[in-house]
Amino acid sequence: MKQVLVDFFVIGVARGGTTSLYNYLQQHPAIFLPKVKECNFFSEVDSLDKEVYLKPEKNKEYHMKIIQDEAVYFSLFDNALDSQLKGEISPSYLWDRNTAERIFNHNPNANLLISLRNPIERAHSHYLMNYQTGHEKESSFEDALKAPKNNIWGGGNMYLEMGMYYEQLKPYYDRFNSENIKVIVSEEWTRNNGEALNEIYNFLGLQSFDALEVDTAHNAAKQIKNKGLLAFLRLEKIKRPLKWLLPEKAKDKLKDRWFYKEGEKQCLDPETYRRLEDHFREDIRKTEDLTGLDLSGKWRIRNNSNLKTIE
Repeated sequence: MKQVLVDFFVIGVARGGTTSLYNYLQQHPAIFLPKVKECNFFSEVDSLDKEVYLKPEKNKEYHMKIIQDEAVYFSLFDNALDSQLKGEISPSYLWDRNTAERIFNHNPNANLLISLRNPIERAHSHYLMNYQTGHEKESSFEDALKAPKNNIWGGGNMYLEMGMYYEQLKPYYDRFNSENIKVIVSEEWTRNNGEALNEIYNFLGLQSFDALEVDTAHNAAKQIKNKGLLAFLRLEKIKRPLKWLLPEKAKDKLKDRWFYKEGEKQCLDPETYRRLEDHFREDIRKTEDLTGLDLSGKWRIRNNSNLKTIE
């Protein structure tokens, strides 16, 4: 088995632009990323989707796998050139508290890139994604927040918990040199339409790359239409034959055409937003102290309120 040293990791957050980062970074000729966008090798997470545990086929693209075999993981880098930086992107690496130590043991000099998003907007986007994929049954965000917790990574409803960034970031700051950690704000770098990538390339020690295609939106939440038919097609006995008949990209195009509405999405209730500001305020303050970033200002989180925290 060929041992590979991974040079950098994009470790989060979920619904924080990691899919866009994957698509942008892999265009740079000096960077190699696996065909599996989320490998989840260094974290211990699980999923409601049984297909993510299946061994990836060589040179076939996947959005997510849970790879537990070392030989399978390192084989994903077989096509990397010696001159290329080898990277990996898995948002679960921020969520799993033991991943920092595992990555440190693999490469204590690895560079770590973390894209943070307003935790309220992140939670709402996470809910919309789960509703879109059929994992979430509640038709409103407020009802989903009150529902019993399913603490599973793939398809779970930890909407607020995954936005408590301080405890997730702390293990990395405890182990790695702060110079090896770069925290970026999703709302800022996505607004720059990819121009901020030069700053990321500089962090990775690379020259800028001008021939970058940044106009395509990646992994955006959509509204569902034909929900009953979509639920039927997601049944295991129906889904498995379709998996072998259609390649991943063809299935995505069909789903976009028949099941999702572009440009429509459920809006976040203003009172819910204000209550969630209270819920996240202290964690944001601690995360600001840890990272040195003015997150409250960037996310326009108010300094105080008399509303109660959502339980």
